[in-house]
Amino acid sequence: MVGPQGGVTLKFGLSKYVAIGVTGTYALTWQAKNVWSGDFSKLEDGAGFTFSKADSAWKNEHIMIEAAAYYYFLPDKKFTPYIFGGGGIDIWKWKDADGNPILFPTKTFATDSTTFEAKDQEITALAGAGIEYYPSPNVGINIGAKFHYLTRLLTSFKDEKDVVGTEANQVDLPKGIVEAFVGVNYYFGKPKDSDKDGVPDKTDQCPDTPIGCIVDATGCPMDADNDGICDGLDKCPSTPKGCKVDATGCPMDSDGDGVCDGVDKCADTPKGVKVDAAGCPLDADADGVPDYKDKCADTPKVCKVDANGCPLDSDKDGVCDGQDKCADTPAGKKVDATGCPISEFIPEPEKPVILHGVNFEFNKSLLTASSKTILDQVATSLIDRPDVKVEIAGHTDSKGSDAYNIKLSNSRADAVMQYLISKGVKADNLTAKGYGETQPIADNKTDEGRAENRRVELRRIQ
Repeated sequence: MVGPQGGVTLKFGLSKYVAIGVTGTYALTWQAKNVWSGDFSKLEDGAGFTFSKADSAWKNEHIMIEAAAYYYFLPDKKFTPYIFGGGGIDIWKWKDADGNPILFPTKTFATDSTTFEAKDQEITALAGAGIEYYPSPNVGINIGAKFHYLTRLLTSFKDEKDVVGTEANQVDLPKGIVEAFVGVNYYFGKPKDSDKDGVPDKTDQCPDTPIGCIVDATGCPMDADNDGICDGLDKCPSTPKGCKVDATGCPMDSDGDGVCDGVDKCADTPKGVKVDAAGCPLDADADGVPDYKDKCADTPKVCKVDANGCPLDSDKDGVCDGQDKCADTPAGKKVDATGCPISEFIPEPEKPVILHGVNFEFNKSLLTASSKTILDQVATSLIDRPDVKVEIAGHTDSKGSDAYNIKLSNSRADAVMQYLISKGVKADNLTAKGYGETQPIADNKTDEGRAENRRVELRRIQ
């Protein structure tokens, strides 16, 4: 038996998950002479079908029309599994080689000459499953299987026409038909495009793209400046990297200084203030006080400044803190460019020169760094006057024992002398002696007085 078989299904989508459709199938089978096939010659004796070479030709037409509802599990993917169910009608009939209906006898053929035409129709129930694959938006491949259940409704093939069975309610028709199928799907019209971006849902990897966005071949928004606002909606498509943007993709600038938020390191700059590339107020003299607050805009770089950007000068000598190497110069003393007192340090007879600013580490004879700066000037003065000989007199306050204070003042006076010698002063022009607490010039009962008593003097001895 040979013959063609095929079918057509028309579907209409109610949503992207649900569709309804109608399927029509047609099968034509025929038997040629002298071909092995089922033999109907012994049907009347209940023997059923046998196989033999046919001595006649016939054909069978089988038509099935069914309606179904379909549910798709992954409608937005290229591979879409689905299930379906419904019902319809199954129609078949036999004809001989000349196109005349074939007549079969009834089961009581031996005693009754009643015959019937070999054809039938029957209501079916339908269920099945499959999977569709879409290599392109309009064309897909459909593979699946379905089961047609024969309900016996509307059939004319009843007991009185049962050519095989001998018991009541027996019929020759099967109770169901299992069918596997492979087909090609074609969608008419434009493919579904839920987000209206021009890329069909089946191939769209970003199905929620906002309307108006420019998308790539996969349906995903393009964003040339990577600011989070897609091209097409971005009104500022060349926003610098790092800038925060508003809903239109344009840079935000909270303080209105021309440097966008996200890049601006000083986001609260007052309106109208000039800023650098980082959005921070300009500071021309680099003193830490921005120009718009700086009342002394040309402060030297080494100077410490107050809140107004003006140089601090703790000892009021005209040399700013930070530049002043002798920051505790007594009031009224003339100083050089480093803030240290200007003096020839040449004492007059009976009028010692107190070396203000020459100090030592606590309870030691180690000179401080600022002391050496002053002693450098002393050395210069004494080198210029090789005719002058001086005694370096060391003094302490009243704290400590007399013996301890004599020893400490001696070692401090000697330390000064050795430093001056190291700077080029002739050793023969120098002597050193400690007087301890024996020659106070202020009250040892106060901190201020004791500070004045702790001193080094130059006394002229020639």
